[in-house]
Amino acid sequence: MAAVEKQKIVDAARTFLDEDKIQNLSDLNDFLSNNKLMPRDTKSGGTWALKYKNKSVCHIRLNDKEANWNVSFSHFTRENWFVDYDKYFTDDELIKFIWGNIHKSPSSNPNCIKRGCKGIVSLAILGKEHNAVCRCVGVRVTNPSETDLENIKKLILLITKYIFDLDKVSFKLNN
Repeated sequence: MAAVEKQKIVDAARTFLDEDKIQNLSDLNDFLSNNKLMPRDTKSGGTWALKYKNKSVCHIRLNDKEANWNVSFSHFTRENWFVDYDKYFTDDELIKFIWGNIHKSPSSNPNCIKRGCKGIVSLAILGKEHNAVCRCVGVRVTNPSETDLENIKKLILLITKYIFDLDKVSFKLNN
């Protein structure tokens, strides 16, 4: 990750996050950098998109009004994502982490309201039914703890692996 982009995230957060939250955000950015993943500023005010092979992995959002930050994953509410998830999700603790961070709707996020997010009556996520899941953000972790960060890192690596595998399949089909 370009040091400048990483520093933009940390610098923006320094104006309103306490030192523990800054440390965890910096830890995530170091992890991304070490794995050659670079979030890009979406220019929408405190949101960075992390993509791999031009496909969404997650978003990192800073919320100065509530003095927090979060990492969100939308894959679980999109059709055809993780169709063969058994192959990827073998860690029961990671699955429980995902279930424990399902983002419910209606969301207080004004962008969800603008897009008309009304939730989903019922959605199976990794083999378990969930009610009123936000269509915009399936999983959101706000102010991740160190333990949360470890699970977020695992999930990021798992999603990039999935995208890599999709890309290989797509390449074979097109050639």
